[in-house]
Amino acid sequence: MKLLTAKESMQTCVRCGACRNVCPTLDITGREADGPRGRVLMARSLIEGNIPVNQEIKDQLDRCLLCSACVDACPIDVQVPDIVMLAKERIAAAAEAPVQTDIKKPAYPVRTFKDYFFDHVLANQKRLNTVGNLLWFYQKSGLQYITRGLGILKFFPEQMRQMERITPSILPPSGRKHHAEFTSRADEEKAARGRVAFFHGCIMDVMFRETNDNSIKLLSKTGFDVVTPKAQMCCGALHHHSGKKDRAIELAKANIQVFEEANVDYIITNAGGCGAALAEYADLFRGDQHWLERAKAFSAKIRDISEIIYEKGEMPETAGRGERVTYQPSCHLQYVMKVKDAPAKLVKEISNSEYVDLPEKKYCCGSAGIYNLLQPKLANEILDKKMSRVKETESAVLITANPGCFLQMKLGVHREGMEDQIETKHVADYLMESIERAESAGKQ
Repeated sequence: MKLLTAKESMQTCVRCGACRNVCPTLDITGREADGPRGRVLMARSLIEGNIPVNQEIKDQLDRCLLCSACVDACPIDVQVPDIVMLAKERIAAAAEAPVQTDIKKPAYPVRTFKDYFFDHVLANQKRLNTVGNLLWFYQKSGLQYITRGLGILKFFPEQMRQMERITPSILPPSGRKHHAEFTSRADEEKAARGRVAFFHGCIMDVMFRETNDNSIKLLSKTGFDVVTPKAQMCCGALHHHSGKKDRAIELAKANIQVFEEANVDYIITNAGGCGAALAEYADLFRGDQHWLERAKAFSAKIRDISEIIYEKGEMPETAGRGERVTYQPSCHLQYVMKVKDAPAKLVKEISNSEYVDLPEKKYCCGSAGIYNLLQPKLANEILDKKMSRVKETESAVLITANPGCFLQMKLGVHREGMEDQIETKHVADYLMESIERAESAGKQ
């Protein structure tokens, strides 16, 4: 739990400028308003009532990636993302209030769809699976081929057309049934490295089900007994970042209760964004002592899959294909969960592969949840700069540790026309494939 609230934290900023060199948006535009200091000043002025809620302030705060690089660089830990989110809550409340403001509301159908998706789909795994079924049908029935062939996609925004191109292949309904509630360690003769619970996420379990399956296998292969509770819910990160704090609290309470009942040593995530949200649940309950203590105990158990395997697991023999590999860190993983080296260290240990460090890896890739959909121009500019650094590595495999980062980097590879040169992979998939390759070679 953070020491200061957002209101307290915004009072401590001394505008020293330590954050300027790590802010991706400031790096692109050079405008003070697009940097952490400018955002803190605007948010504080709005929160304290010195300026009214208006569209200009909303637009400017919406340009923040909430990546937390500024917090990591700040000598006094000014919680810029929390301050921005508090201001967004005020803006969201003002937009719904009967008092007239100049805030532009999205068109009614768009607003209705967004509210329904956030409140009734993300929080409901059954409905998410239905969305997955529709995506699978679209991809496998020939409808995708027809849609592209007839040029129907040209009626959609460019960013949506690009994302459609790089959407992962969805597993069929038969491949997305409930995970086994218990998976024992692969080698029963060896001592267990711990009893862990796996947090499978919401969108992650639909669009990246193979990665989730590989994550459970990887934990088992490295010595852990794995519990995967069926009743777990969405982490609430997207709700909180969009000003829907009340819904985020409801989801947090549900998850805390479910994982308390699992009785595990650690709770494992394979998505930096989800992990960061889960690790900060205590900040949602500052005024509720009962839930605050439960949230603290819950968050104390949160670990990223790479972190727990590197620190407590036992990697089996691995084998690469002689490829060159680089790693793009997840912002929330490195800056909020403070896992900066574990994924790269695990990849470096794979035999018959060459690891190359990615220049300027501290910068966000431009994904930031759904930022790349809401702020496509700026997100693409950030991505283009990131891809120029990826090219310098001359890597054949680009490793990520978060679904949003995976899609954004895959989009970057697509935009550069480099699909035949660079393969984008989640670290859990890459590690599991290297284990299976070594096992296959050992049987021959």
